[in-house]
Amino acid sequence: MVTARYKSFFTPLLNPLARVVSRLGIHPTAITVTGLLLVFASCLFVVWTKNLLVFCGLVTLAVSFDALDGAVARVSGRVTKFGAYLDAVCDRYAEAAVLVSVALVTGYWVLSVVVLVGSLLTSYAKARTAMEVRVENEEWPDVMERTERCVVLVVGLAASQVVAWRPGGRDLYWWTLLVLAVLTHATVLQRVARARRLIRLRS
Repeated sequence: MVTARYKSFFTPLLNPLARVVSRLGIHPTAITVTGLLLVFASCLFVVWTKNLLVFCGLVTLAVSFDALDGAVARVSGRVTKFGAYLDAVCDRYAEAAVLVSVALVTGYWVLSVVVLVGSLLTSYAKARTAMEVRVENEEWPDVMERTERCVVLVVGLAASQVVAWRPGGRDLYWWTLLVLAVLTHATVLQRVARARRLIRLRS
């Protein structure tokens, strides 16, 4: 929802940096792959060190590449369908790696798997609809898109490391995962309902 509504506001802020990167001759695909590799490196770091707070900072830096690659593609005239496809695939790998690595450290496997399934189905629900009828990105302003999931996950994880409050005997990250589990699957249902309407209108 935030992604769809405020993308036009944040995009111009990235353009100056994107132009600099473009002049250096760095291809958008290289940025996409580098961002994914940084996420993997961050995940290996947290599994090895168990330092979740530093991990939050590293992941935030790595995920910023997800916004930069698109901006570089636009200012350099290198926007391609394969680039968008690769970006989406890398996003799924990155999200899965983060959830699995943190589950290895915290032991919150059940909730992590539920969130991961909801995240993957949220993306699949849109992609599968596009196989049936024409859809536009602006038509999917849903509750828990990838940007929202990443922000909530990182903030909740960081808060659990600096705030001692444990409502119900659970730390704040456990509650973050619970909220994400509910909202990601609510988003899946939201997208299924929208898909049903769009398919009926456009078939």
